[in-house]
Amino acid sequence: MKILGLDHVAFVVRDIDETVARADDTFDGRAVDERFVSDDIDLQFLLFGDTRLELIEVRSAGFGMPKLKDGETAVFGHLGIEVDDLDDAKAELARRGVILEGEFETDDNHSIFTAPQSTFGVALHLIENKRRARGE
Repeated sequence: MKILGLDHVAFVVRDIDETVARADDTFDGRAVDERFVSDDIDLQFLLFGDTRLELIEVRSAGFGMPKLKDGETAVFGHLGIEVDDLDDAKAELARRGVILEGEFETDDNHSIFTAPQSTFGVALHLIENKRRARGE
């Protein structure tokens, strides 16, 4: 398993529209990539310089991302780690006793999450960038 680097840091927020607007007004954080909306989550990536932040409004807890409690405005969600070969990473992590969950694939990425209780209390989102693998 070869780790290529940190892809993003994710935060669970109470109101994604408000958080995106405030990030732009306060720190010139700009929305990048398409916004993803489903019954369970609303997700938007922001770019601050070269750093990507993922904002997630969680409607139902899952994949190590908590639903916010009353009074909470934002909490850490997970670390997005880019790997060169997701199948290799899955095999290596399974040998190490890491619990994997929530695998999904798009045209650009192949991803899986770790259960936080098996990775030092932090959910990891492992990502293989297919465009990089194809040399794009």
